[in-house]
Amino acid sequence: MSNKFPQDIKKNREKDWWGKKLFVILVIFLIATNVVTLGFLVHKSRQDSVKQFENPYPLIDFTRNFIPQEHYLTTLQPLRETLNGLADKYGRDNVSIYVEYLNTGASIIIGPEAYIWSASLPKLPIAMAVMKKIEDGDWKLSNELVLMPVDKDDDSGSVESSLWEYPVGTRFTIETLLQELLVNSDNTAHKIFFRNLHADEVDRVVIDLGLYGLFNEEGKMSAKEYSRFFRSLYTANFLNRENSQKLLEWLDESTFDDYLAQSVPAETPFPHKYGENTIQRVYSDSGIVYIPNRPYLITVMLAGNFDASLADDMERARMFMRRVSEEAYAYMSLQ
Repeated sequence: MSNKFPQDIKKNREKDWWGKKLFVILVIFLIATNVVTLGFLVHKSRQDSVKQFENPYPLIDFTRNFIPQEHYLTTLQPLRETLNGLADKYGRDNVSIYVEYLNTGASIIIGPEAYIWSASLPKLPIAMAVMKKIEDGDWKLSNELVLMPVDKDDDSGSVESSLWEYPVGTRFTIETLLQELLVNSDNTAHKIFFRNLHADEVDRVVIDLGLYGLFNEEGKMSAKEYSRFFRSLYTANFLNRENSQKLLEWLDESTFDDYLAQSVPAETPFPHKYGENTIQRVYSDSGIVYIPNRPYLITVMLAGNFDASLADDMERARMFMRRVSEEAYAYMSLQ
C-alpha cells in the first residue's frame, strides 16, 4: 500500500504535465490560426478595395479616386496674370518664378530665361545625396563625421549654437548634420558633407532626376529647374517614402520665417529652403505649401539692384516675395 501510493502520485503528475502541454499547444495553434485567418481577410479586403477603384476608370489617373473634383483647379490663368504684373514692376529680367498645383501639374513659369545665383539652395540636393548613401547602406544616420578647420564657416547656422563654434575634431552624427543643414541652413554642415561626398554621388541626384539644364554656363539656375528637387521629394521618386518624408519634415522645421513664409499661416506645413547672398544680391525661397487637399509648389528667385542700398534692396525683395506668396496662397485656397 505504501509502495503503490507514490506511484499513483507520479502517474497523476505525468498526466497533468501532458495535459498542460497539450493545452498550451492547442492555444498556440488557435492563436496562429486566427492570425493567419485575420491576415488573409485583411489582404483580401485590400485587394477588393483596390479592385473597386481600378474597375470604373482604368485609363484615368488612379489618384483621382481619392481627391474630390473640387480640388482639381481647372486653370491658373488669373494667378498667372497677377504674378506677371508683379514681375513687371520688380523688373522681369531679375525674376524667376515657378508655381505648380500638385494635384494636376498645372504650372506657372515666369522668367524662364532668367538664371540666378542659387546661394544656399544647393544644400537640398546635398542632403538628398547623403540620404541616398544611407539608403544604399554606405552610411547610417548614427555615423559620425569630423569637423576640420576647412569646414568652419561663421556666415550661417543657428543663432544659439552654430557648428563652426565647436572645436576642430568634434564629431557630429550625420543625422545632426542633416538637421543643421536643412533647419538652420548651416554652412559648416554643408562643407563637412561636401568634403565627405564624392562628386559622382552629388551628380547622381542631378542625373537620376534628369536635371541636365539645372545650371547654365555661369553656374546659375532657374526657379523651374530647382523646383524639381521638391517635386521629387513629394513623389518620393528618388529617395524612398521614409527618407523623403524625413527630409520634408526637417525642411518644415526651418527657422527661416521670412520671404515666402511670411504669407503662409503658421498652421500650414511649408517645408522650404531659402537662399540669400548679400554680396551677390540674390534672394531665393522654394518649397511646398500643404493647404489641405490642395498642395502646391512655389519657387521664387530674385536678382537684386546694386544701385540701391543693401537694406532697401533686401526689403524690396522681402515685399515682393510676400506679395507673390500671398497671391498664390489666396488663389489656391479660395478657388
